[in-house]
Amino acid sequence: MTKDQEWVVKHFEELVEKYGGKFVAVSNEEIAAVGDSSKLVDDIAREKYPHIIPSVIHVPREENLTCIL
Repeated sequence: MTKDQEWVVKHFEELVEKYGGKFVAVSNEEIAAVGDSSKLVDDIAREKYPHIIPSVIHVPREENLTCIL
């Protein structure tokens, strides 16, 4: 797992709260872009950090998550 992927896991709850339903690109362990399409956020992140391949995820909405106990 890359450092950016680890960052996503560590901040997953925060991402769901703030960006549920959106695409997020993480580069250099920070949010590089947020938007409605994976291509858009990937393009923005690559422009901001040209030497880093961003981790792009679709953040689920809180109501779409299920808890298994």
